[in-house]
Amino acid sequence: MTDIRFAYATLDDVPRVAALVETAYRGEAAATGWTNEAAFLTGPRSSPQEVERLVRAAESRFVLALDDDILAGSALIKRHHDGAYFGMFAIDPARQQQGLGKAMMAQCETAVRELWAARYLRLGVISLRHELIAWYERRGFVVTGEREPFPFDEAPGALRTDFDLVVLQKPL
Repeated sequence: MTDIRFAYATLDDVPRVAALVETAYRGEAAATGWTNEAAFLTGPRSSPQEVERLVRAAESRFVLALDDDILAGSALIKRHHDGAYFGMFAIDPARQQQGLGKAMMAQCETAVRELWAARYLRLGVISLRHELIAWYERRGFVVTGEREPFPFDEAPGALRTDFDLVVLQKPL
């Protein structure tokens, strides 16, 4: 991994964050990565409007991984009670399997402790994504036993509806 610089997204970053999220989750390039959702979801993963709303929100940040100012990764962190929520985790498919995801996760953990004195990091993973759940477990996350409904009304283009979100949490 080359020298990566971490920063928080500004409004100027909205278009490239939205584009990276699409590329990582639903784009053609995602098919080469292991994080794609194309087998069960089509259509947009997010939108520039959603990313802008989250960038503007006082209780959330997008953490960016920059390689010579080229966006290589991004993740949403959002205050959640005495902890933080982690989501919209996107690594450029060409940069996956190089340790950037682990570095991003560590940076996000540091950020939520510094910003909000978070005691835990929480996330939801599509229940069909066993390899992704295992990836988070290897990073210290524990399946809580909680399940949340998948927001199908916000995700038109679902190819199947037999899944929900598995909640994982990691103490910090």
